[in-house]
Amino acid sequence: MALFSSLLSHNLGYNSFKPCLRTKRGNNDDAVAILNNDKKILHFSRLTKLGAKQAIAITLQEVAEVMFTSTRHCRTLLNELRDLGWLEWTPKAGRNQRSRLYLVYTLDELKAELAQQMIAVGKYEKALAFIDHDQQLFGQLLQNTSGAVQREGRLHIQLTYGRSFAALLPHIALRNSERFLLRQVYCCLVQCDKDGIITPQLAHHWVYNAELQRWRFYLRPALTFHDGSAINAEKIAELFNRLKQLATYQTELAHVSHITAINPLCIDFQLDQPDPGFAGLLADVKYSIQPCFQLQLQPHPNSNPNSNPNSQFNTANAIVGSGAFRVQEHTQQYLRLQAYDNYYSHRALTDTVTIWQVSSPQTDLPCTTEIQANVVQKTSQIRSNYATNSLEQENRSLKQENSSLERDIDSLERKTRSDEQVIESAQKSRIEYGCLLAMVNSKAELSLLQRKYLSQLLAADKLMAELKLSANPIEAIPAYNLLSSWLKVISIGTTQQPLASKLTIAIFEHHTLKECAQAMVALLKQVGINCQVNVYAFEEFVQKASTNSLSEDLILISLDLDDNLPTSVFHWMLSNSILNQSLSAEASTWLQTKLINIRQQQPLTNYLTELESISTAMITEHWMIPMLHHRQTLYFQGVLKGVSINVWGWPDIQDVWSEELINI
Repeated sequence: MALFSSLLSHNLGYNSFKPCLRTKRGNNDDAVAILNNDKKILHFSRLTKLGAKQAIAITLQEVAEVMFTSTRHCRTLLNELRDLGWLEWTPKAGRNQRSRLYLVYTLDELKAELAQQMIAVGKYEKALAFIDHDQQLFGQLLQNTSGAVQREGRLHIQLTYGRSFAALLPHIALRNSERFLLRQVYCCLVQCDKDGIITPQLAHHWVYNAELQRWRFYLRPALTFHDGSAINAEKIAELFNRLKQLATYQTELAHVSHITAINPLCIDFQLDQPDPGFAGLLADVKYSIQPCFQLQLQPHPNSNPNSNPNSQFNTANAIVGSGAFRVQEHTQQYLRLQAYDNYYSHRALTDTVTIWQVSSPQTDLPCTTEIQANVVQKTSQIRSNYATNSLEQENRSLKQENSSLERDIDSLERKTRSDEQVIESAQKSRIEYGCLLAMVNSKAELSLLQRKYLSQLLAADKLMAELKLSANPIEAIPAYNLLSSWLKVISIGTTQQPLASKLTIAIFEHHTLKECAQAMVALLKQVGINCQVNVYAFEEFVQKASTNSLSEDLILISLDLDDNLPTSVFHWMLSNSILNQSLSAEASTWLQTKLINIRQQQPLTNYLTELESISTAMITEHWMIPMLHHRQTLYFQGVLKGVSINVWGWPDIQDVWSEELINI
């Protein structure tokens, strides 16, 4: 069985949170029974006065007095508590003979164990009340019970995550994990892969008339939103006409002159310039199909879900999507998704996904997903990547013994190689599409030589060397361009240039950005430059960029790219508010001209090649300084089926299943 305890590492592109997938199996009959065990718990609490986890020599009469009951009833209670596994009772025959009593749990431990069993069967409210609303303990129990279970033939996944999620609305700026969740809750007209290949979603067919500069999309019949209302051409045309009016969409849709419904299943997009890759534009998460009324839902620009519980979640009940999962409930404490039975494609194998917000010391470990398997409850968890090390140590130890053990060593080596093959198949790793980078703010008014000198002081290899000194090492590789597969841009040495004695750095709340900012502070201090780091809430950071009011000299961001890689990079260059705020008016005009030429002349499959040269030029001009690419890793032990790591560093929750799940 599986379990994703998700303290995940994705934040606008990489989180400081680490998701964990573990596996537990076991019969849960006791979990149901304990819901009505209040009297037994009361009697057990009285016994704890005698001491727990130590052998107690005591007569039955003395136990009865402690429990305030008769000896006959006391004997019955002791047998029942023993059968529940709460204590050990070894009676001795004869009057005044001292029997052996051993309490397996303290009272707090027992309550935690019973609450954990309640959580395992979805009795969250009862579990929380049972432990007197101890939120810290509740969070620990949620992590312990996270995973996949089957109830009444349906697969349920429970995860924990290190922060609350923002409202899942496609038309607002969102961080990396929310963008992953958008893909679960919504569909687009079409989808685009990393190579620029378009495939159907809500639209089963599409046609581009180059002569008329017109795109038409043909919808599948009988499509519905999660509230049961119909998805038709008229509603989609209205949606896109409304999107055109939003500031964050105007640049991308400026060349769309008319959007109309030809009939209930056909939408017509009339353009005023060529765009052979327009379908790829509509595959982006921000063009997810949603009801028009949701465009009115906007979180407050300065809202922080960790400090203002009502700011992000007052719209949760109104969220209506079109994808494989619907939002069943979204509060500051948890997000619950449920498979949508009328999804146009194959129904998700997972019935519900509940993600609880649980802070943890381990949330400092970014971009790692662990799927750990406990074959039997209460066994220690085994991380597959540790197994090789232990076998190698055992192997070395054997080799130091005499030659009579050679056959044993050969056998162990074969086992080691076999184990390594298992480990390789149980671990998936990838370098993320995007990167962390520093934008040199045009408001700093640095010359080309000054920008070049600053870029060399903060070069990726120097930054990575500094980051290795951190108490929380980051799994990453140096970035020399926006994508790791693109041309590696390395600056040649230049003479020292005068820079201000103090520089300012802007970041948003993001673990790795903080680490990078501190590394930059250390590097610049070596040349006599002091730094001030200003940390903003993500929403405030985006809002300040959109109003061109980020005044810091350096702006650190995470470039988050989605599964529609070519258009995701294109969108970022064309309309990202932080990039636009950083560039001078002249640089911005140059960039816009280049991008529009690509859009007019190139098919989607050529986008990345063309965009690589633009990215290289911007780095050569030292408008931006690439820092690092995260390594995203997913560990599991073969218990789960269909587990793969996606571009956001999450497991694909729609397709998770296990042949070893047991009904509880």
